[in-house]
Amino acid sequence: MTRYTNRLTAADVGRRVSIRRWIDDETGGFVPSDVVGRLVAWEHGVLRVVTKRDEEVAVLERDVLAAKPIPDRPERRARSDPPAPHPAAPRDDAGDPRND
Repeated sequence: MTRYTNRLTAADVGRRVSIRRWIDDETGGFVPSDVVGRLVAWEHGVLRVVTKRDEEVAVLERDVLAAKPIPDRPERRARSDPPAPHPAAPRDDAGDPRND
């Protein structure tokens, strides 16, 4: 049996979070679903999370199965140098008669 815990509090607003919640499936039942993003508000029993795709998701407190704060996503660093060619890659001058 899986034990779910909710480790979020209102003090976590502004942090990145992972929330497992119940959502309505198309047959009238419920299935668990995850949302990951920045918790931007928690008011009147509704948690509002903005995902990395900049979509706002509203989650009712009563639908939360498990929730916890998680680390921020690592920042992507811009590559300063082009990648080195693979050692097995053919040379540009292959087949040039001047190289024989």
